[in-house]
Amino acid sequence: MRCVIVEDEKIQAFMLEKLLKEEGIEVLAVENDAEVAIKSIDALRPDVVFLDINLGAYDGFYVIEKLSYKPYVVFTTAYSEYAVKAFEENAIDYILKPISRERLKKTLERLERLDQIATVEDNETKRGNQNGKIERIINQVRSESSLSYRSKILIESDDEINFVNFDDIIYIMSNNAITCVITNKEKHNTKETLKEYEKKLPNDKFLRVHKSYIVSIDHIRKVLKNYLGSTSLMMDNDDIIPVGRVYKDNLKKILQ
Repeated sequence: MRCVIVEDEKIQAFMLEKLLKEEGIEVLAVENDAEVAIKSIDALRPDVVFLDINLGAYDGFYVIEKLSYKPYVVFTTAYSEYAVKAFEENAIDYILKPISRERLKKTLERLERLDQIATVEDNETKRGNQNGKIERIINQVRSESSLSYRSKILIESDDEINFVNFDDIIYIMSNNAITCVITNKEKHNTKETLKEYEKKLPNDKFLRVHKSYIVSIDHIRKVLKNYLGSTSLMMDNDDIIPVGRVYKDNLKKILQ
């Protein structure tokens, strides 16, 4: 995987570059200026950009707006109050500084899974009979009693079927055509929509908090608020999930 780092703090840039290289990521460029970064990203066409939000005269959101080429974007910042806007810009992740190796690995795992889904060719015809077998299994499970009353949920991916305990699910995120179920053990990519999962999941255990996120109520560790009125959630795995304005009332009900 190839990346560009956009960071105006030299020490932070150096540390992030070091961590990325140690994880086998190719760093194409390290930029500290928004305008230069835009030209560099458009020219180099990296897979992902690690983008600081505070960049002097401009910010990271300005960089995204001006890009002709659209890579995956991971925001890096010392402040949690930008999380909502970052995810509204379809960021893949939002990492708070100082960035630890463990937290960065989680981001890289997410990027790898997303990249695999994006580059996999349509295997429908290649799988042939196997595909039909999978479909029969799915239909059989669906014909039984509703999944909402079970302790597990069926997650369909391109080439496998997984049964996941409700209690293991931390949150579910959707980014364009990809939906990712994040558990305390692993991650599952699926083509099912958040709306479909919203119907399957028990509403006393899960909550829609954003157009792109459903969270497990039991896995919410902390509610983060800032002076601008934005709200986000820190989950048990340290991921930060934005709360959309239209979903705030849902959150208030469970906090009362």
